[in-house]
Amino acid sequence: MKIRLDPLRGMRDLIPPDSEELYYLKKTFSEVATRYGYELIILPTLELFDLFAVKSGPEIKRSMYVFNDKGGRQVCLRPEFTAGVARAYLRLMRNRSKPIKLYYIGQAFRYEEPQAGRYREFFQAGVEYLGDPTINADVELLLLIRDYYRLVGLSNYRIKIGNIGLYRHLFNSWKIPEETQDLIIHYLDKKEVEKALSIVREYEPSGQAIIEELMSVSSSEPEEIRSQVGRLRLDSESLEELEKTMKILELSRKLGINESYVDLGFARGLAYYTGFIFEVIVPDASFSIGGGGRYDKLISLYGGEDLPATGFALGLDRMHLVLKNRGWGLPERSVKIALIALSDYVVEIDRVATSFRNAGCVVDVRVVTKKKVGEVLSDVVERGYDYAVFLGEKEVKEGTLTIKNLREKTQRTIKMSELEGVVHEFLRESR
Repeated sequence: MKIRLDPLRGMRDLIPPDSEELYYLKKTFSEVATRYGYELIILPTLELFDLFAVKSGPEIKRSMYVFNDKGGRQVCLRPEFTAGVARAYLRLMRNRSKPIKLYYIGQAFRYEEPQAGRYREFFQAGVEYLGDPTINADVELLLLIRDYYRLVGLSNYRIKIGNIGLYRHLFNSWKIPEETQDLIIHYLDKKEVEKALSIVREYEPSGQAIIEELMSVSSSEPEEIRSQVGRLRLDSESLEELEKTMKILELSRKLGINESYVDLGFARGLAYYTGFIFEVIVPDASFSIGGGGRYDKLISLYGGEDLPATGFALGLDRMHLVLKNRGWGLPERSVKIALIALSDYVVEIDRVATSFRNAGCVVDVRVVTKKKVGEVLSDVVERGYDYAVFLGEKEVKEGTLTIKNLREKTQRTIKMSELEGVVHEFLRESR
């Protein structure tokens, strides 16, 4: 029987260097989130469909992998993480003191049309900040992203800031039901503006002009935004949401967050957002590479208490693609050593390999016959190894090691008693 070797459409086999680079991006995110006081949460890949059907939005509902399991339950592969975090909070963490700060890294799944930067299985890294209603929590999200991007070497990005709360307050004043509001916001997110406006007109004929005015507001200057919005005579609640947005913009600029600006015409497809939202965009990509915002009602929608919350998710695949297109590679590089042993001297091999590994070097042990030494040497040169260390009968008998520098094509013999000094030499080289 012939097995098809290609993965399913929109899925990928990841091998080095891509696999190692993605692992580095995940590991670095974990380190940064931990430094900010976030704790790791690991969630199931498979969830009940109802969890996401409540407030995910029309687009995600249509793109989910949904099926009945063997117990007859309607389940789905998770399309995102926030709903799962909310469920886990209600089940396991309600009695914890607030705020609760959690981070996650993992795969999500959406049955969308594959294209550049869009896969059906993709990696996300994100945080959820539960229990703080202030803009301090929102700004911390942007600071964490700032520090993470600095570490991985991503520059030349912009933070686009919006506020769903402005629209929600207007829709409420026009007596638009919440589910219909979600649909309008979905259309705005997909740039299907006429569809959104046609619904607004059904409830409030004068609403179209206000929405169009709001959608035209975009600037990095807080006073300019206040001036433009001031002409609309918004209610006090909408103005309060606007002022929160202005404060976040002003703080982000003071804190060195790249080119933050407000665009009141943008929305995000997830229907649970209630206020501040943002996306990370780069000039050399047609897609955002991350985003998030405030969702103060999601916990109560699942039957819990009113709990303010904010968070974000970064698309690691998209970020990786942008970095690669800019010529990026792994910034950290360990010295790579091939330890070629001509005889099976297990104790001696382990002693030498462990010394180098403890110094942070990569050590690939190859136990071969004399006839195979040349073949193995050619292989490790092709793989980009830095050194070949030879350990054979002669070396064991004389208490020596033969070390070949594969880049400079030089060779030397050292005594085993000099091994510690050579290890420190390689350690300095790896820094």
